[in-house]
Amino acid sequence: MKKDSDSSSHGWLYYTLWGIAIVILLFLNYMYFYKHTSSNSEVINDYALKDEDLNDVRIPAVAGLFYPADVYQLSDMVDNYLQQAQSGNTQRPHIIIVPHAGYQYSAQIAANAYKKLLPFQKEIKKVILIGPSHYVALKGVALSPSKSFKNALGNIQIDDEITKILSTFEGFSYNEAAHKKEHSLEVQLPFLQKILSNFTIVPLVYGQVEPQILADALKPFIKRKDVLVVISADLSHYLDYDTAKIVDGVTIDMVEKSQPLEEHQSCGAIGINAAILLSKYGNLHPRLIDMANSGDVTGGKDRVVGYASWIFDKSKESEIKKTPLEQEVENLNNFARHNGEKLIEIAQKSLETAIKFNEKYKPSRKEYPDVLFNKGASFVTLNKQGNLRGCIGSLFPRQAVALDIAANAYAAAMEDERFEPVKPEELPLLDISISLLSGYEPINYKDEEDLLKQLQPGIDGLVIRDGDRQGLFLPSVWKQLPESKEFLNNLKIKAGLSPSYWSNNIKVYRFRVVEIKKNAN
Repeated sequence: MKKDSDSSSHGWLYYTLWGIAIVILLFLNYMYFYKHTSSNSEVINDYALKDEDLNDVRIPAVAGLFYPADVYQLSDMVDNYLQQAQSGNTQRPHIIIVPHAGYQYSAQIAANAYKKLLPFQKEIKKVILIGPSHYVALKGVALSPSKSFKNALGNIQIDDEITKILSTFEGFSYNEAAHKKEHSLEVQLPFLQKILSNFTIVPLVYGQVEPQILADALKPFIKRKDVLVVISADLSHYLDYDTAKIVDGVTIDMVEKSQPLEEHQSCGAIGINAAILLSKYGNLHPRLIDMANSGDVTGGKDRVVGYASWIFDKSKESEIKKTPLEQEVENLNNFARHNGEKLIEIAQKSLETAIKFNEKYKPSRKEYPDVLFNKGASFVTLNKQGNLRGCIGSLFPRQAVALDIAANAYAAAMEDERFEPVKPEELPLLDISISLLSGYEPINYKDEEDLLKQLQPGIDGLVIRDGDRQGLFLPSVWKQLPESKEFLNNLKIKAGLSPSYWSNNIKVYRFRVVEIKKNAN
């Protein structure tokens, strides 16, 4: 009996020892394989960046979506927006606020502000771009670690000097992800490339940050002559048209009075509030340049987005005296903004009536607002697939602008002696452009050379008169004849004069136009 007990004890001990040995062996194996499977064969001393890690250039994120990706289409589009923008009598802007939607919606509003920078294009060398983050949850302000920003028009270098200084401020840090997909800064670049001669940028994307932090960091730069601050911001989002007009009107009034905005008033309220703080430090004054919303462009009035642009300079608006011509242009712009759709509708009805039935359309007061029966001078230009198809206009406001446009649309289609009458099958292919003419401002000059110096390419329409000979070019002719000498010589030819002819008795008048366009479907 005792023998059986000893045998059982030895068996238990035998199996226990084997179990312990197996556990130890498994543990040693685990440690061996863990050590080797959790490590690579390389050592960090040999680490080298891969191509995808070398993000020296920030690649466009919204080219082809917010604006054309093709260099020629983008260049032509921005040129067209800037050409339609009016030049103005301003001092040097130190801050501008511009929208950041797709170009079809807001680019003209932005262009109207960017055009104000043209006289200072050689002075501005550094542009601090500030916009809200749309894609990355962010605290503070993101600097870009890239060396340059790229688009179809070329590369723009990032300014090392200012970027390094800002990186020392609390709340500012490098964050590539915040910039990678962000459009609020990207859409501004083509306008800057067209306006400025040679410049670097400091791209700043902000999230949750106090406007005062932004303003404090930028204070050292706001008074520098070579620095421009660009604030990217839209206004109200997805209200109906009439409500948006009221809400954005309140916002605009608050900015004009340098009052801080609530966050819901703008996609970019923090940036705008920082601009207001900076303006007080730099003794700058905000001036509204333009405003509209997406409903003014698309016609859809249920859910719209608001846009506006401002410049901040050292002169209050009341102190900047407009010339009579500049005031007329401002009035025409306001008229076109509120009545442009109706004017295009009149031109379209006139063309359809003329081309389909060879009859003249006469708009009535029952159909259209009373203001359209104020007198006005207009030109109607028809283009077909990029080629001129007819252009007729009036030099002076002798009849209601509604009647003038209807008559000129008929004449451009049926009576322009340079072309055959437009055929019905061509109607869907026609681009329509209506030019509303200002009054005429005489140009006093010493000689032909002095006259050429006074011309403003892309802006001035011109009339020359010598005895009973007269010629007129719309500002759009500058696209084909960009040099002043060439422009004037061709105008002489149109007036029936030799291009080499000159007399100081020639009377010269400049005028401006506000253009309203509708492209073919």
